[in-house]
Amino acid sequence: MSPLLFFEIVERKNSTMNTSQMNMTCTTRFLSFILLHIFLFTLTNAQSPYYMLNFCQNSTEKTNNTSYRSNVNNLLLWIDTDSATGSVSNHIAINSNKTNNNDNDGDVVYGFYDCRGDITGSFCQFCINAAVRDIAQRCPNGVSAMIWYDICVIGYSDHNTSGKISVTPSWNLTGTKNAKDSTELEKAVNDMRKLIGKVTAEANSNWAVGEFNWSDTEKRYGWVQCNSDLTKDGCRYCLETMLDKVPQCCGTKVKWAVVSPSCGMEIDDNKFYNLQTESPPSFQNPGISFLEFELLLRY
Repeated sequence: MSPLLFFEIVERKNSTMNTSQMNMTCTTRFLSFILLHIFLFTLTNAQSPYYMLNFCQNSTEKTNNTSYRSNVNNLLLWIDTDSATGSVSNHIAINSNKTNNNDNDGDVVYGFYDCRGDITGSFCQFCINAAVRDIAQRCPNGVSAMIWYDICVIGYSDHNTSGKISVTPSWNLTGTKNAKDSTELEKAVNDMRKLIGKVTAEANSNWAVGEFNWSDTEKRYGWVQCNSDLTKDGCRYCLETMLDKVPQCCGTKVKWAVVSPSCGMEIDDNKFYNLQTESPPSFQNPGISFLEFELLLRY
């Protein structure tokens, strides 16, 4: 075999190998691209946290306090980081100036985050991450702030609210479907009272859900939850206070929810929660056109 022919054969083999490697690389990158977008699409659509409401309390004095603003930023960073560990609820006091945090220190920031009881893992983290970004944009100068999503809540304040009952500000939402008659409100209230009794009787739980058979073809699904730092008596008081608002705000609707900083409840004829023994639910973004909002500010 001549040297020229040998080098020509080797060159063709190398060219074929390079083409094959390039094709494999392109195929691998394409598959990775597709898998990434499938994951993001699934995460975004199967569990899209839906913004509900935010509350901001501003103060010129605190706005100009760079130490306090720094503590707020550190708090939000902590919430983002702590939720990534798999925790679904926690609270902390951030104070860069002193080791002994107390209510008399004007720079200390108290904050918390919480996910709905049936939401765990990456779904909770995804919602908390969204809330952290959103509250920084919606309340850039807030002394106290809270933001609610359909499956999580975060908040911070310049005073310690841990273990304290806070029922203001409160808000509610209702669906568009009307109740058939006034007896449905009575049934719904009785069902929610059962859940209040359940959550305040169970030692290590701050939330409860229930499925209620109204007829052979009709059911209702309920959820109640309190902040994890409330006592059982405090939890009951908060939930009963929210339930007392229902006849005035929501009694004519099938779907309704009432929420405050310390607790909340919801009932619907569609199952909106997930139990740990079930497959993860496909949470739908309800869209603003399907909900009616009313903010109840009572100080």
